Amino acid sequence: MLTRILMLAAGLLASTPLFAGGDDYEGANDTMGAGPAYFGFVRDTRGSPLVDAQVTLQPAKGNAVLLKSNALGLYRGHINKDVLPKDVQISCAKAGYKQTKTTRRAPPGAVAMFIETECTMQRQ
Repeated sequence: MLTRILMLAAGLLASTPLFAGGDDYEGANDTMGAGPAYFGFVRDTRGSPLVDAQVTLQPAKGNAVLLKSNALGLYRGHINKDVLPKDVQISCAKAGYKQTKTTRRAPPGAVAMFIETECTMQRQ
């Protein structure tokens, strides 16, 4: 959120519409009882957002969930509530880029309802 405010102040988001709640994620993907929300950003090595990057949430057992990053590089989705977050691998892909780093931030507390993961991509 702070990054978005700073970018807005610098005029870097002039063409990006602003929505209440701080981003343009439309909540339609959030479903009661769907389990933890997996979210984060896909960025290049300079920190710029990557639009339309494919994000794969791959549980140890079961089908993968495929997501796309939006204009801010943000992605968000769910896997079955019975899948433990520690059993989910997150990877990112975009033509012309290779994934160089994945950083997962675990929220404080015993129950993880939001799993944030950032993907860093390098132009090839």
